[in-house]
Amino acid sequence: MTNKKTGQHEGRPQSRSWSKEFNTGGEHIIRFLDAVKNASERVRIDVKTYRGNTYIDIRVWYVDAGGEYRPSSKGIMVKPTLAPELLRGIALAAQSFDPKGAN
Repeated sequence: MTNKKTGQHEGRPQSRSWSKEFNTGGEHIIRFLDAVKNASERVRIDVKTYRGNTYIDIRVWYVDAGGEYRPSSKGIMVKPTLAPELLRGIALAAQSFDPKGAN
């Protein structure tokens, strides 16, 4: 059921897809996804420049003792040229659970 005021699906944590740009510690980062994994973790997809090279970073972030989100070691950082292959692999993996493509 969708909440008429917020437009959000009730009972499901909110996920966001957008483009947000910021700089931290010498890195230039553009965030494209911030999805709720569970109450204490999020999955974020960023494009970042690190040591002069551009990467796509798909990573789980967790809540630390101070209540702040921090990047975990769970994730991958790949060159953008690998993105099409990763997308094909993800699509094939998703189809293995839903062969007719209904979802």
